Amino acid sequence: MQTINLPMKIRLTLIFLLLNCFLSYAQYEWTSGQLILKNGDSLIGFIQIPMNVARLVSLGKSEVEFKEDMQGYVNSYDKSQVEKIIFNTYDANPGYYEYALLKKRKYRIFKLLLDGKVKLYTRTVAIEHKEKIIDNPYNPNSDVDVFKYHYEEEQEFYVIREDETKLTPLISHYSLSNFKNRALKYFSDCKDLTEYLKEDLYEEIDIIELVNDYNLICEF
Repeated sequence: MQTINLPMKIRLTLIFLLLNCFLSYAQYEWTSGQLILKNGDSLIGFIQIPMNVARLVSLGKSEVEFKEDMQGYVNSYDKSQVEKIIFNTYDANPGYYEYALLKKRKYRIFKLLLDGKVKLYTRTVAIEHKEKIIDNPYNPNSDVDVFKYHYEEEQEFYVIREDETKLTPLISHYSLSNFKNRALKYFSDCKDLTEYLKEDLYEEIDIIELVNDYNLICEF
């Protein structure tokens, strides 16, 4: 069998691409739960949902994976098939997962925390950090830059009104403005709430309380 010797730079590029594809497809652990489909079927077994990797270009997938048992065959389902996902885990903030429109033609899986005039969704994203390695461990004499990557998880929160079609970020790695300014803009139709926000009575940690109060006290 002939061996193909690739230049170091090409080999490193291929390794980088493979690692990034793998991490882009990284998912939560297999968890027991119920997958409810739009055709009325309800599947009970083990479920994985994809975790998004935050970078300039996202290559992540959005399908749900299901198998009846840990040794079973894996089936994938997309937004056209999935109604909701319910996991059999204890959670201080119970809710179920469903597809929601993040931006034009881009649906992702979010956890619905609050339902009402404004719905509150959350998801976890992996934040990619890049660090340059000064010395190439594979070839100390090479002038090719080598980087190592590590990831940390962040929780994001999005909102949507009944008459809106896509989510609005309140706490997101992708947003440039701060939480207070985003909340003031989104909830500008409720004078009482905006006054509380201006007085810093709500912080990021109070996001659930903020949306719940909007649904309770803001009348239209």
